[in-house]
Amino acid sequence: MENPSLKDHVKELYDGEIVLLNQPERESASQLDVLMLVMVPAPMNKTVKTLQGQATGDDTSGTLANGEFKASTPDALDQVLAPVMFANDEMPEVEKLLTIDAGDTYNFSRDEIKMIRERAKNLSDAEKDGPAALQAMSKVMRDVLKGRYLAYQKEGMAGLAPYQFSSTKQVDPAAELITATEDLHLVKERFPDYHACLRYYPVKSLPRLVHRYFWVKQRESDRPLFVLKHWILDIQSDYALITERRFYLNHSLSSLQIVIGCLPHDDHTLVVLLNQAFTEKVNMKIGQTIAKAIGHREVEKNIRPIFENLRSALSGNP
Repeated sequence: MENPSLKDHVKELYDGEIVLLNQPERESASQLDVLMLVMVPAPMNKTVKTLQGQATGDDTSGTLANGEFKASTPDALDQVLAPVMFANDEMPEVEKLLTIDAGDTYNFSRDEIKMIRERAKNLSDAEKDGPAALQAMSKVMRDVLKGRYLAYQKEGMAGLAPYQFSSTKQVDPAAELITATEDLHLVKERFPDYHACLRYYPVKSLPRLVHRYFWVKQRESDRPLFVLKHWILDIQSDYALITERRFYLNHSLSSLQIVIGCLPHDDHTLVVLLNQAFTEKVNMKIGQTIAKAIGHREVEKNIRPIFENLRSALSGNP
């Protein structure tokens, strides 16, 4: 059965409900597309300001820590990444890192796996189940995030190293994100300059665009998840475009790109969110249809809080 058209959901939108539309006809074997809409009872400037307040993930369920990159000097990077660490009750995660090998448990490149193994070898057997191991693997995560951030700053999506899932299999987040960006046909048609900046960052940009960069530590599948985000904002009087590109996740999804459009509508704002997620984990032996359903639930779990928090923050505002 085909998805109902947007006009079939007008009443739901005005009732403040979140409308979710999947787009299976646009999906590839490992791509999950979700379209989500909500009408909030607030002017666009207030809506956009509230969305920006969520950029660090402070209001997102499961967020444990976060920080914003505002400079790329070595000292500034070390300072902003200083809170990146594993907690005492996350020792099982540290133990996995100490015995890491190529696989889909983590999203690490071949060189990152080599670095982690070398750091683990420097620990004595007695140190591997105590504070020294926690500190060493926390430093590993800081170094991985720092390297990934600098590579993205220098080369954009093309600078993202592939994940090593086996001795021969790699997953390429750069190719995934490039595909996702190329697939934004409506943005490319209506806002070609903005689309060019998304596609060819950092080579192309516009003076009016705002770029913000964050790291976030969340809880995902009862595991600590470290994420790097790039926000690209184009805020005008009659529309706003916000792209959240999660260009690195140390496990879970391979990559994630969320494009949010805000349009004023009388004294309300229509907020439209297009989520494009990639994961090799939808290709499971249980069957593609079931795997896709599981994947969509995981994606929705990641993005629905954006709208729920927005609706809650603005409910009843004039």
